[in-house]
Amino acid sequence: MLSGRAWEAKCEKTMSASLKALARAGTAPYLFTVISDPAQAAARLCMDCGLCCNGVMFDMVMLQPGDNPRALKAHGLKVKRREHFRQPCIALCGTQCTIYQHRPTRCRLFECQQYQQVAAGTLAEAVAKARIEEVKQQVAHIEPMLEGISGSNPRKSLSQRYASSLAEPVEATTQRAELIEAMEKLQGVLTEHFRVG
Repeated sequence: MLSGRAWEAKCEKTMSASLKALARAGTAPYLFTVISDPAQAAARLCMDCGLCCNGVMFDMVMLQPGDNPRALKAHGLKVKRREHFRQPCIALCGTQCTIYQHRPTRCRLFECQQYQQVAAGTLAEAVAKARIEEVKQQVAHIEPMLEGISGSNPRKSLSQRYASSLAEPVEATTQRAELIEAMEKLQGVLTEHFRVG
């Protein structure tokens, strides 16, 4: 398989003059989506997302046979009872894993629906990016509500902060109702478009 630059160079050589003109004018973004390598598109998508690591999709990651808890601890993960670590992952910096080469098996094997569909070529990278951005906007809408109700701890997963907020006595039932509605909407999007199985 050709690398990204080699792939682009091959495509560039085979494009007709009219397609080159469209590309220079910026009116042919779909063309590049169609002819780009799906595996590379999925990898780019994954590296720009982070939703499976930042505590939005999951509360914890269970270690698998073959994972070395001591080595993972040496890489900074806070492994609990030699069986799991909580999300958001301490190794996540922005959307990048700082221990990517040493990440646990579960992290190596997980592919969300967006990744799978882009890698299979059944979903355009731009559509998947838009869905990821939609989720990030929903989270950005929810976080101030959590903060307003319980002064939530950003070192806990979103669902843990949500549960803590619901446990707090709140006089503003409208605020709680808005939070519940927003979380239900977010969970629906995550279930429909991201979670697997």
